[in-house]
Amino acid sequence: MRNGTRLLIAAGAVLAVSAVVAGTRLGAADVKVPDPTKVVMIVNRDSNEIAFMDINTKKIVGKTFLGNNVNPHMVMMSPDGRYVVTGGTRANKAYIIDARTLELVKVIPVDIAPEHLAFSPDGRWYYQGNPDGDSISVIDMVSLTKVKTIPGLVEPLNVTFSSDGSKAYVGNYGAHWVGVIDVRRHELLKKIQIDKVPGIAKLDPAKYLGELHGINIAAPSNDGRYLYAADGTLGVVGVIDTREDQIVKVIRVGPDPWRIYLSHDGKYGITPNNGDETISIIDLAAGKVAATLEAGPKMTGVNFAAGKAFVISSTSGFVYVYNMATLKPAGRLKIGTNIQLETATTDTADQKLYLADSTENAVVIIDAKTEAIEKVTSVGLFPWGTHIMDSKDNYCH
Repeated sequence: MRNGTRLLIAAGAVLAVSAVVAGTRLGAADVKVPDPTKVVMIVNRDSNEIAFMDINTKKIVGKTFLGNNVNPHMVMMSPDGRYVVTGGTRANKAYIIDARTLELVKVIPVDIAPEHLAFSPDGRWYYQGNPDGDSISVIDMVSLTKVKTIPGLVEPLNVTFSSDGSKAYVGNYGAHWVGVIDVRRHELLKKIQIDKVPGIAKLDPAKYLGELHGINIAAPSNDGRYLYAADGTLGVVGVIDTREDQIVKVIRVGPDPWRIYLSHDGKYGITPNNGDETISIIDLAAGKVAATLEAGPKMTGVNFAAGKAFVISSTSGFVYVYNMATLKPAGRLKIGTNIQLETATTDTADQKLYLADSTENAVVIIDAKTEAIEKVTSVGLFPWGTHIMDSKDNYCH
C-alpha cells in the first residue's frame, strides 16, 4: 500500500506536484499522470478501483486497486492536483491516492458507509460524508489523518463549502434542513429548515409517513451569495441567503426532485422530478419556474454543455436533451438497450460529457455540439461515476 522509497508521509512530508518527494526526484517511469487536469477519473464500484483515462488518447493509463469489498462511491481530485480521494462504502474507510503515480498513499477509517465528499477551497480539509453514520469525517490533508467526526446530521449526502472556506453546508437526505458547519471548529452550528412540513393527511397518511426524501445538496450560485436546496418529499427548492444563513424564498417544483443542478452561466437551475418524470427549469433571477418539461424515469444527473442540458435517465438507456436558449426539448440520445446509466462529468471546455455506463463496463463520450456518441469499453467493473479536475459538472448519485 505504500512505497517507502518514494512516499514519505510521516513528519508532514507529502508528495509535491513538482515531483520532488523528501528530496528524491521521481523518474519518468513513476509518473503515470503528468498533468492531473488531462485525465478522467472513473469510479469502478465492483472492481474496487479508481481508473484514470487520458482525455486525449481515451486510453486507461492506470488503475488504483483499493482492496477487496471496498465499493468506492465518489472520487475527487484535491484543488492542488496532488491527491485523489474516495470513500469505500462497504469498507467504512477513506482512501488517498497520489494523483501522479497513482499509488495508494493512505487508508483512513471513517464512519459508516462513506459516500459523497468535498474539499475546502484551500485543500486543507477533506470532508467525507457518512450517510449511515449520520456524520462527517474530517480529514486533515497535511497530516493525512482523521482529526474529527462531526455528529448530529441525518443521512448527510453532499457538502458545499463557502467560497472563503469558513463554512460548510450539508444536505441531509433524511431531514428537511441544511446543516451549517463552522469549518474552523468542525462543529454543526445551525440547521436551516427549508420549508414547513405538512401535518399527516387523513386521506393520504402514507404521503409523509413513507421513506423521507430530503435534501441532497445545497448548490451555490456562481457568486456564492445564494444556495439552492431541493427537498424531495416537499417538492420545493429553498433559496438560502448565505449572509444570514436564512431561507429567503421557496419555489415549488415537480414531485420528488432528486436535487438541483445549476447552469454554468448562472441563469438557470434544473430539478429532475422523479415523481412524475419531468424536469423543472428555474429562472434563478426571477426566482420562479420558467418551464416544466417531460423527461424520463429515474433521473440521476444533469450536465450542461454547448448551450444544452443533458438529463440522464438511468434505466431507460436515454439521455434527454434540452435547448437552454429556448427552454424546450431538443430530442434524446439513445445510449443503449437494457442498460443502466449512472452519472457524468463535463470537460472544462464544456464540449464533451463522460458518462458512466455500468452495465457495459464503459464510459460513454458524448460530443455536446454534434451529439455523436463513442463508447470506451473495459474501463473496469460497474463504473459508477466520473470526475474531471475543475469541471463544473462533478457530482454523484
